[in-house]
Amino acid sequence: GASVTVVDTRGVGASQSSKSWGFCRQQGRDLRELELMQEAMRRWRGIEEELGFSVGWQNAGNLALCDTEKRYNQFKTWMPMAAKYGLDTEMLDEKGVKELFPSLAGKWLGGVWTASDGTADPLSATKAFARAAELRGANFRLFAPQVKELVVEDGFVTGIRLADGSVMSAGTTVVAAGAWTSEVLGNVFTLPQLRVRATAAQTERLTDLGEDFAGFPAIGVWAPRCSFRKRVDGTMTIADGGYAEEHDFEVYASTRFGWKYLPGYLKNPITVNIVHDITHRRDPNPNPKRIDQAVSTFEKMFPTMPQLRIKETWAGHIDMTPDMVPVIDCAGGLPKGLVVSTGYSGHGLGIAPAAGRLTADLALAGGRRPAEAEAFRADRFGEKLFFSPESVF
Repeated sequence: GASVTVVDTRGVGASQSSKSWGFCRQQGRDLRELELMQEAMRRWRGIEEELGFSVGWQNAGNLALCDTEKRYNQFKTWMPMAAKYGLDTEMLDEKGVKELFPSLAGKWLGGVWTASDGTADPLSATKAFARAAELRGANFRLFAPQVKELVVEDGFVTGIRLADGSVMSAGTTVVAAGAWTSEVLGNVFTLPQLRVRATAAQTERLTDLGEDFAGFPAIGVWAPRCSFRKRVDGTMTIADGGYAEEHDFEVYASTRFGWKYLPGYLKNPITVNIVHDITHRRDPNPNPKRIDQAVSTFEKMFPTMPQLRIKETWAGHIDMTPDMVPVIDCAGGLPKGLVVSTGYSGHGLGIAPAAGRLTADLALAGGRRPAEAEAFRADRFGEKLFFSPESVF
């Protein structure tokens, strides 16, 4: 084992770690992530016993709905990959979709269904991982001053310098700062990374809104302009399915790296907020219009169900890489003594158990990159001009 200290300027799960939709899915992923995601799914199914704490896990499956030929055909292209990796992913027709959701209205071509996928509660899971780590000897320094810079001596990262001038030394320094990672790296390594502000909400308990919700499935659903999952406490997380994602513009990062994202932006247009909402002290403000859109879409999908009521809304910054695949690396252009684990691009919760394992392996590897980390090299972004996401969802 190793002596571990976790340094954070806020509390456990205070930023994006606790803000996701909660989907833990294999379907539709970039093939580079798939084996790691399959490992993560095996871990999720026994994670509460392993950690000793609840994570809100539900092995209820994930469904991506299709209302257009274009979307349906796009999803079909992923089916040979699912078969190659032994997944139970199926293409359903409209009848199959409505067998899963009998109260679903409207015309649907079908959907992609993976019964072995599931959902978890991001905040509960983050706190469970932290508490389990603490019980196993990890130290946590929370609400610390911001990290001013990495300390580098003779090409070796020896620790971090905080904003108050204090230095924390380490044999290996792991930078896993989400949307702040490129700032922490500073001049030590240039990593293209942009912040995307995502908004989501939690409803009141569904059965309090009406008994018709009593048998509503716990399946995670991604539909055009609406995504949702029923939580273990009977409430529901809802968002607009990424329909109106927002990039908070930054003079340095957006102008230096934005062009690398052009293929992805052309495929999935994104709103640019010229006045950003970025601070270490709090989460960014949610966009209520996006929740109104999601709720309106949900109620059109399920017109016979009681109207939703929103309990809480929130937003967080997604750490987006140009190809929407994470960086998990300790070699190449990175200096010795440094491990980087970042860029999970909005789907980091699901892969977290395996990505965390790989990150820990790198921290103990002495600068040697194992073969399974080759796909997540930090220096791949210097090898060509543009990057197009290869994930189907």
